[in-house]
Amino acid sequence: MTSRQLLIAIGFSAMANFFWATNAIVGKIAVVSLPAFTLSQFRWWLAFLLIAPIGIPHIRRQWPWYRTHFKTLLLLALLSVTLYNTLQYWALKYTQPVNVGAMAALMPVMIFMLSAWLGIGRMSVAQWLTATLAVFGAFVVLTDGQMALSIGGQSLIGDGIFFIGLISWSFYSVMLKKLPVWEVNSVGMLTFFIGLGSLMIVPFWLSGALRGEILIPPTDLWWTVAYVAVFPSLVAFFSWIKAVGASNANIAGLMMTTAPLFNALLTLVVLREPVSAAQWLGIVCVIVGVALTLLLTQLRQKAKGVAE
Repeated sequence: MTSRQLLIAIGFSAMANFFWATNAIVGKIAVVSLPAFTLSQFRWWLAFLLIAPIGIPHIRRQWPWYRTHFKTLLLLALLSVTLYNTLQYWALKYTQPVNVGAMAALMPVMIFMLSAWLGIGRMSVAQWLTATLAVFGAFVVLTDGQMALSIGGQSLIGDGIFFIGLISWSFYSVMLKKLPVWEVNSVGMLTFFIGLGSLMIVPFWLSGALRGEILIPPTDLWWTVAYVAVFPSLVAFFSWIKAVGASNANIAGLMMTTAPLFNALLTLVVLREPVSAAQWLGIVCVIVGVALTLLLTQLRQKAKGVAE
């Protein structure tokens, strides 16, 4: 890997994580007056309209593959587009973006843990220790250094909702590894996920009418729908693909540790909300813990390759 390739990988992966962080910020602004399911529904509908002209031709050419794996793809769309992304908006109604960022950075660690629990992969003692450091850091952020959860508090409700979303995404990631995704075009598969996932949001979106919620975003909030449909949904995805293509998934994975930092900075600048010293310390623990876990994983893979 050349220095130029490394810089491209770092730049594009940082861009992807930045736009994913802004998703939490814009989502926090929107859910004050816009129901989570309405925001999610229109986000993915608009994203689908934008990507469909590029993705549908790939789906048509490779339709036998989609037909063969349809049941698995349906479940993956449910876990990712329908559940994870919608639950994030719902969580933001109760909790802060800095909490969401710290928990989102735990994703690689949660995927490793889930894989180990399912017997798909193993984690060394060192990896368990670094993962514990990351989890400890997230707990410090969530409790603001008090090390005790306020049962029944609004923030705890939001953190709990997003934790369910993280579990959903972790299962999605583990299941995706078992699918021969290299056989199809990545844009086509993203289009397929968005199309299926947005359809499965419809019942939850329409149920809002029974609760007296608005089903159509008001004019002054369409900018939030447009933003989350374009930047966190599409631009971030293509930036991530570019980052992985310029180097490898390990570099891009390590850059995921920038998520809580971006969330904290955007919380300060955009929302004008304070981030305590304890939360900054927790963010550092999350970043170091996740980075070390990923680095140890990379070293184990290299050692296994040499042994073989």
